[in-house]
Amino acid sequence: MATTFSIVIPTQNRAGLLARVVRAFLEQEGVSFELIVVDDGSTDATPEALEALKDPRLLVLRQPNRGLAQARNAGLARARGAYVLFNDDDVVPEEGFLQAHLELHRRYPAAAAVSRLYLPESLGQHPFVRYWRARMESGVRGRPDGAPLGWGGFWFASLSLPRALAEAFAPFAGYGWEEHELGWRLWRKGVRPRLARKARAAHEDRVGLEAALAKQESMGRMAWRFYRLHPHPLVALWTGVHPLSRAYKRLAYPWARAEQLLRERAWEEAPGASGRYRFLLEAAYTRGLLEGAPG
Repeated sequence: MATTFSIVIPTQNRAGLLARVVRAFLEQEGVSFELIVVDDGSTDATPEALEALKDPRLLVLRQPNRGLAQARNAGLARARGAYVLFNDDDVVPEEGFLQAHLELHRRYPAAAAVSRLYLPESLGQHPFVRYWRARMESGVRGRPDGAPLGWGGFWFASLSLPRALAEAFAPFAGYGWEEHELGWRLWRKGVRPRLARKARAAHEDRVGLEAALAKQESMGRMAWRFYRLHPHPLVALWTGVHPLSRAYKRLAYPWARAEQLLRERAWEEAPGASGRYRFLLEAAYTRGLLEGAPG
């Protein structure tokens, strides 16, 4: 029987959560698939956790720590399905997930299907978690199944596309823009991301403000890597590397103001916290963008 989906899951040191994700995929029904887990140099109990999940559909690849892009590329190189689905090791699919992806591909043969992710209530109700939950939903709220998401809609935390259209990820030295860079290449080939609304998955992302700020700062630095790969005016504006964008951001999101907000955190429980969270994330991105600018 031909394999419909090759599911590629890169992982590092998330043994317990990874086991939940793998089990949730192995319970999917109605669609043939292979599950390729790429262990990117884990030092925890990941090998033992995977060994316990004996299933002929599960293939485990192990490599020294090379980063997310190289792990995904290793999985892609072994994929044999008609479609490849990249799924992070903290994204737990619900029942009917693969079937929903397949239905969208049948409707839109040259599309990339983007899963509908949500932050589960089990992650708590801290003000920043509530903000992050609302932010995640804002991009898809009210959109129907199959809705186009634009060139920024490639979200490889959980996304599938025809294997014949898939390309390798370009490695970045830090967090940020890796997925969008590949999305830019796919967009220019005519691949359009569309929302697979019925492909729901819990994103078990235990994000905190400090971790989010560190990611945003790294993303600002990595914007230059994206632009060097694609020195296009739209990329310059999108990433903020354009001189006018940088000048605006320097004035609008001063890091000194961010430091003040981080010292005095009582505002988190007050009305208007969402606006301050947005400012902090933009300020962190701007800080990385300015620090990463070529001398």
